[in-house]
Amino acid sequence: MRRWLRKQLDRQLGKLRQARQQRKTDSQQLLKARYHVFRALLASNNRAVDCLTEISIHLRLQGDSLGLAQLIHRLIEETAEMIARLENLASGRYRGLQVAHHAVAQRLQATLAGLTSSGNVPSVLPLAQIHSGLKDQTGNKAAALAELRKNGLPVPDGFVITLAGCRFFLEHGGLSMELVHLLATQGADKEKNVSSATAAQVKGLITGAVIPPVLAEEITEAARVFFENGKPLAVRSSSISEDGRHHSFAGQFSSVLNVCDAAQFLEAFKQVVASNFNARSLAYRLNAGLDPLRFDMAVLCLEMVEARAAGVLLTRSPQEPESGQMLISAVPGLGEAAVSGSAATDLYLVNADGQVDWTRSTIADKERLLVCEKAGGVVWQELAVEARNQPVLGEGELRSLAGWGRELEKREGMPLDLEWAVNPEGAVVILQVRPMTTMGIQTGDNREEKSSPLLQGVISSGGRASGRVLLVKSRRDFEHLPQEPVVLVMHQSFVEAANLLGQVAAVLVELGSPADHLACVAREQETPMLCGMQEASAVLSEGQWLTVDGSHGRVYKATADEIAATEKRWQNGPPQPHRMRVPLPPLHRELQELVTVLHLTDAYGPTFSILECKSLHDIVRFVHEKAVLAMFHAGDELLEENFGAVHAIDAPVPFFVSVIDMGGGLALTGPLRRRIPPEAVVSRPFQALWQGITTPGLHWGPPPGGAPMGSVMSSFLTDQKSERPIGMPNYAMVSRDYCNMNARMDFHFIMIDAVASLEPRSNHIKFRFKGGGTSLERRRRRALCIGEIFEQHGFFVDVKEDLVNASLQGASREAIEEKLVMVGRILGFTRLLDAAMGTDAMIPAVARAFMEGNYALVGLTDNEETAQVAG
Repeated sequence: MRRWLRKQLDRQLGKLRQARQQRKTDSQQLLKARYHVFRALLASNNRAVDCLTEISIHLRLQGDSLGLAQLIHRLIEETAEMIARLENLASGRYRGLQVAHHAVAQRLQATLAGLTSSGNVPSVLPLAQIHSGLKDQTGNKAAALAELRKNGLPVPDGFVITLAGCRFFLEHGGLSMELVHLLATQGADKEKNVSSATAAQVKGLITGAVIPPVLAEEITEAARVFFENGKPLAVRSSSISEDGRHHSFAGQFSSVLNVCDAAQFLEAFKQVVASNFNARSLAYRLNAGLDPLRFDMAVLCLEMVEARAAGVLLTRSPQEPESGQMLISAVPGLGEAAVSGSAATDLYLVNADGQVDWTRSTIADKERLLVCEKAGGVVWQELAVEARNQPVLGEGELRSLAGWGRELEKREGMPLDLEWAVNPEGAVVILQVRPMTTMGIQTGDNREEKSSPLLQGVISSGGRASGRVLLVKSRRDFEHLPQEPVVLVMHQSFVEAANLLGQVAAVLVELGSPADHLACVAREQETPMLCGMQEASAVLSEGQWLTVDGSHGRVYKATADEIAATEKRWQNGPPQPHRMRVPLPPLHRELQELVTVLHLTDAYGPTFSILECKSLHDIVRFVHEKAVLAMFHAGDELLEENFGAVHAIDAPVPFFVSVIDMGGGLALTGPLRRRIPPEAVVSRPFQALWQGITTPGLHWGPPPGGAPMGSVMSSFLTDQKSERPIGMPNYAMVSRDYCNMNARMDFHFIMIDAVASLEPRSNHIKFRFKGGGTSLERRRRRALCIGEIFEQHGFFVDVKEDLVNASLQGASREAIEEKLVMVGRILGFTRLLDAAMGTDAMIPAVARAFMEGNYALVGLTDNEETAQVAG
């Protein structure tokens, strides 16, 4: 009987142990699931911001309605997934967000229905049938030439394989998905260079693909008309992004010349489509802030001109744009030699009255020329010796070219860049026309800078503006913006600056990305903005006059003329044209309001709520901020269930922390133990924090001189009955590149969330400090002191009473780790700091002591009480 009872008891105890172990396992899995949902949400946030960036560019270009609609639908789906993930993290705390999302999505569907549908656009359009309303399918180059031809100007005949036709090819057989996967996984390096191996793989996929038979038949039929009449074709790109006011893409795409039959033509078509993804084009897009995966190319097919001479005409000489002179470059034979720079080129300056300035023109020593071969393609030939030093063009031809240039510039109302050819009969033929600007907003000039740039950065928003430097460290710097032209200089891309973009001249950001929230708003407001400015705040000084060339990514010292002109424009406040220089059509403006406009700029203010989520951009911003907060509040009940799965760090200081591995955060050897050495934690952000926590000189014990009389601190340090005294379970959830630490020390709380990955745009540090065990006034002073320390380290800081929020994002992994060392020191430094805060004068003094490494506040006295703390 006794054995039976013992057996039954053992069985019941075994079931209890098994149930307890199952609860621990389930709880651990739940924690890991929350972490993976959070990381998936961060990845989704990056995709959403990329999508916002591309949509903002589509809206400004006002083209490709079908592509715009597809992007917006993609963003609607992405934001819906983000909301679902946030609901999972926050246990249904933000259900109202789905209602806000549904309302925005419904309005977007109604607005998109009003856009002209391009779903029925044919794959091929003759030049004679192209009008301005089809630019989003034919591209800028083809649309411009079609318009000139209709107006009687000498333009070759031809046709366009539309964007719809090109996309039909790319989407056939899953080709586009292969390209997306390849570019998304092998992408670009941190210098925004694309490897030649990746570009070669992309080209191989496209040139090796099969053109859908129905498309091949349609485009071959259009080409056959020319071939049967003995007229070869030039097959060229015509992108929506190309040859516009914002981005020229000059020389980025391929052209295939002298195509003579159907087989050559189909191969040429694939070659030109593939050039949308060549290494030059991809790098150009990345540095211009464009999505490298975006495809917006049509293919222009023009009757081939067997040129006697060809070249480029600039209606304003770049050397002297105000002189009225034109610059004409010319080579014998085909113009590809002049455009590519592969042959010596004559340079002619033509005065406003049509006279050639022969004294300042240059006749090159020309050795060869590019000509058409009978079987197709082009070949280099040696130029006759007697012709090598002769002008390619005569005076009459130069005057004729200049006349066309003047007429077209007057027609378009801006300086132009023309490609031209002279046929064997001596007639001028126009092959291409585009604005002289290359990127960003049309600045109205093409000046040659007379000084070297002070700084160079990555283009986020184009344009040119001058102003005085305002170094921004915190929210307070935004509250009293000077009524003068200001260039905001920030360590990171503070979204809180979005509301000020219409009131400033330009923005420079040391970190950041062309695809972040602030960059999206800067493009919408047409405010010049550069990011990746390295040590801008160290190089530039408060009040210094600068000229920001956002279209070329450079910063110059402002000239006296620029300063005078800027002050005149700003004498009554920000000039009105600074906002929305080119008004959008009503439907595009409505889409902008519902998609890219950002209302939620203050993450810590009362308006940061679901009720204010009026656009998809608002929803993206709201979800990201609340997701980090959800990780701050992982829940002690989950942790308590996991104590069998956590490991306690053997600490050389009395800061005891338990570590929970989310995957890849620990490297354990030997038998499983609950207590582990710090080096067993391989999480990079945790190791950086730990380096700071164990900094020599931090006071983890009682104050050297004893706590002030009446202070609650002394009793608390020895009160082991307190809910969570120092040494009780502070915890950190870790993975290889992630750490979420929740430290409840004495009477205050510190929460840290950090990602330190190889992708800077995914990296962040979020820090929150709250509470204390003394009077509100002392707690307030401590909070202000902590805020000042974080500001000095480049964080955006918000302080309310005894609550501190600080954030840093967009930094490299190395920079994040460096900042985390400082954050680790803050954990020890702030423990008894409120006791030192006798007067407001101690706020900057203590912050300065921290920056100088005087963590024990040696020699710092404010009153009798502080003297005791300082020892």
